[in-house]
Amino acid sequence: MVEKLAIEGGNPVRTEPWPRRIQFDEKELNAVIEVMKDAIEGSGSLWRMGGKRCEEFEREFADFFGTKYAVAVSSGTAAVHVALASLRLDPGCEVITSPITDVGTVTPIIYQNLIPVFADVDPETLNITADFIEKRITNRTKAIIPVHLWGAPCDMDPIMELAEKYNLVVIEDCAQAHGAIYKGRLVGSIGDMGCFSLMAGKHITTGGEGGAIITNNEEYYRNAMTSSRSKFAPWATIRFDIAYPVLNYRLTEIQAAIGLVQLRKLPNIVAKRREICMKLFKLISSLKAVKFPKILEGTEPSFWFLPLFVDLEKVAVSIDQFAEALQKEGIPCGAKYTGAPMYEYMFIAQKNTYGRSKCPWTCPYYGRDIDYRDSCPNAEKSLNQVITLPINESCTEKEIEDIALALEKVEARYLKL
Repeated sequence: MVEKLAIEGGNPVRTEPWPRRIQFDEKELNAVIEVMKDAIEGSGSLWRMGGKRCEEFEREFADFFGTKYAVAVSSGTAAVHVALASLRLDPGCEVITSPITDVGTVTPIIYQNLIPVFADVDPETLNITADFIEKRITNRTKAIIPVHLWGAPCDMDPIMELAEKYNLVVIEDCAQAHGAIYKGRLVGSIGDMGCFSLMAGKHITTGGEGGAIITNNEEYYRNAMTSSRSKFAPWATIRFDIAYPVLNYRLTEIQAAIGLVQLRKLPNIVAKRREICMKLFKLISSLKAVKFPKILEGTEPSFWFLPLFVDLEKVAVSIDQFAEALQKEGIPCGAKYTGAPMYEYMFIAQKNTYGRSKCPWTCPYYGRDIDYRDSCPNAEKSLNQVITLPINESCTEKEIEDIALALEKVEARYLKL
């Protein structure tokens, strides 16, 4: 007999609150106090120009990922914007990226008067692939921004081969993939640049908001330092000799001090997330309708969140109803992740950008039309089949066992005979 679901009046699998994620301890507190003491005594500053933590954080961040340079900035969105600005591309150039991502990936493209182009995804990973990217390449294409969604690396070797073939720059969006590994290399260090978000919800944070760019290219590094105003260009003959318009995306010394502590915790955070997510993989491997995402051979995801796919042809409810039933069983989860591909978001679908101009799409430097409708069928279908679980390093075996039990219970109730 199938057990009665909590949403139907039955007993839930779990009644206790989901564990609160504990990100900070006295190490972060002491780091902040030390910065403040230095500022009070006059030996330091809260501004990076008179301090030392930002530069120390950049050195350690670059060392961690095995790159020559890192630039600390105020957010993950700022990181993508600065990376694009450092390329010095002409208006009307195209940048290919994923339709399943945050607006922080796409908005910087538009702010640089570039044209976002969306490549379809692997329906089992939600990540873009070289095959779909190549179908979108035109003579206007200048860059690719692969997004390592949910902490799972994109298949980077074919993407890098494609970039070399067409002379394109690759900017990895690693906002959700701190510590993820692709064939022995940390993501972010594979492309020409890697961009990270360090906001409060990510694997590590610089105190609520923050971001970073890594690169081995000295020209991109110099441009990124200038574009973010993270340091007045020491190679310029005049202190304020700024060669092109720039924005202030600087990180503060307090944020950098927190970031230094957090960066040293990252290996343990990622290791714990991998351990508990792979335990869940084993526990649910026999389910008929619910499936774990595909993990590419030679990769180790860092699991910012965990997506699970529900085969809607095998269950008698929608993805929203399936997720709601899990929630009633005491499992916090969401349905459809972003809800829709980026090109269905109003500001892109209606081209609501600079006033009523519809720039950059109407920019004479572009001079062509682009139709996003139904351009990524895999993305549209996959989003309607995915549920997301907020698994993090504060979860224990109890949480993983409860998730597995709830999934078994809900699937058994809704599975088509």
